[in-house]
Amino acid sequence: MRHASRSVPHVLCLGGGYVAIYLARALRRRIRAGKVRLTVVSNENFQCFHGLVPEMLTGTLQPTDMLSPARRLFAPGDFVNAEVESIALEAKRVTVARQLDGRPLDLAYDHLVLALGMTEHLGRFPGLAEHALRLKSYAACFAARNQFVEMLELADMEPDPEERRRLLTFVVVGGSFAGCEVAGELSEFLPLVARKHFPNIDVGEIRIVLVAATPTLLPELGSREPWTSAYIERVFSEDPLIDVRLNTMLASASSEEAILSDGTRIPTRTVVACAGMSTVPVVAGLEVERNAQQRIVTDRFARVLGREEVWAGGDCAAVPLPDGGTAPGLAIWAMTVGRLIGRNIGRTLDRTALEPYRFTGLGDACAVGHRRAIAKLNGVPIHLTGTAAWLVWRAFMLLYLPLWQKKVRVLFSWLMTAVVGRDFLNLRGDAPMNVARALFDEGQDIVREGDVGTSLFLIQEGTVEVLKRGADGIQVRIATLGPGQQFGEVAVFKRVRRTATVRATSRVRLIQIRRDAAAMLAGASVALERQLGGSAPGAVTARTAGSPSWGSGRS
Repeated sequence: MRHASRSVPHVLCLGGGYVAIYLARALRRRIRAGKVRLTVVSNENFQCFHGLVPEMLTGTLQPTDMLSPARRLFAPGDFVNAEVESIALEAKRVTVARQLDGRPLDLAYDHLVLALGMTEHLGRFPGLAEHALRLKSYAACFAARNQFVEMLELADMEPDPEERRRLLTFVVVGGSFAGCEVAGELSEFLPLVARKHFPNIDVGEIRIVLVAATPTLLPELGSREPWTSAYIERVFSEDPLIDVRLNTMLASASSEEAILSDGTRIPTRTVVACAGMSTVPVVAGLEVERNAQQRIVTDRFARVLGREEVWAGGDCAAVPLPDGGTAPGLAIWAMTVGRLIGRNIGRTLDRTALEPYRFTGLGDACAVGHRRAIAKLNGVPIHLTGTAAWLVWRAFMLLYLPLWQKKVRVLFSWLMTAVVGRDFLNLRGDAPMNVARALFDEGQDIVREGDVGTSLFLIQEGTVEVLKRGADGIQVRIATLGPGQQFGEVAVFKRVRRTATVRATSRVRLIQIRRDAAAMLAGASVALERQLGGSAPGAVTARTAGSPSWGSGRS
């Protein structure tokens, strides 16, 4: 990072999304003239264009087509690839930490721009945080893309009809733009690929369930354009693969099923979360005014109330609109607020009157598959649907991609997909060596007798029963386990099939430790090897004093 004279005003932007891009553009001439310094802080060194996520998920675009290098976007400003640790408004300092080892760096500012967006908050939906695919980050989107293809691969060789239904059922939670676009793209991609390349899959087995807590789809539009929601609902009602559940919430999710608020149990291996957002913790701790949605309240110039040198935009901010309400959490609004902040910082430095936020929108567009879309342009008394709307939507995507190099790549990918078809590669690579959380509801099987064991489990809360099948085929309870106990280690360490079924007798939260991670932990303690009776190849993890020994329900 360049260290310029302190006499040059320093603008510090936290967050590397749409607000930051248009802020940098608005300040570019001043930066080059040496009249201002700009530093953008983000924990990723690229910007992900989320409008193209559904097409990347389903193979129309290549994974990197929607990514733009941060240092190219924010030049000639500076870029810091780090996590924001704390913000001291009174001292006008921000502490960031590098991701390698957490080493801190203090950054002073003259003007601060809060543009950290929102973070996922899935805790109010039991099991969603543990088991759902997420679309907030690029890494999560990439994992979801692999999951969709992997489910087809597994279903193609699965003889059990019940498990095939589970593999080929995809639950999308959230009736927003993101949820509708993902459901629509899946309903096109999955049968298209299955017909051509997966001969053992009957397209009629594929099912996509779209769960929306609201009475209509696309709640972001409110009552502004009710025809758009009606059109999307009609398109989905005519699609035999899509099952829309309005006024319905997800009650809980596990690795094998989703339970809805009306009691419906949907066997599935794939739950996609397009709902549940909350304030980023570092922003939540600031002493600033917030609205009911916990977004930072600004004045009509995008300044945080009571703070002349602090500005806010994007999902984390409530910027008032000229005709009432606040700017929605959509990309176009973040772009225009970012541009406004840049201009107003310049006006502040020039000691001239600030410019109020006047943007009222360009219109609305939503694509739910190939040539299935809606579009309404402000000032144009025509509602577009189908192919015409789809072309308008694609034109907008190209227009707002931040770099011309990416515009060329996306256009090329669209043309190539039309000629040679979509990619359906599972690029997952080696299974991660990790520790994860899991949740199961009463009556759900966590492991089954005879299954291959790849993980062992530690019980955090709740109870389970261990069941073993007798010679007559009837399951008999042989143990009950609770918090602090564990199961599954025999199958993991001895690499044998599960010796028993473990079923939840209440809602149970678990720590799931995969085989490689378990082996690493096991190697750290010879003492625990003795507790396992030598089942671990070279030992196991240490347990807390007073906790039950391993093997009380080994499975």
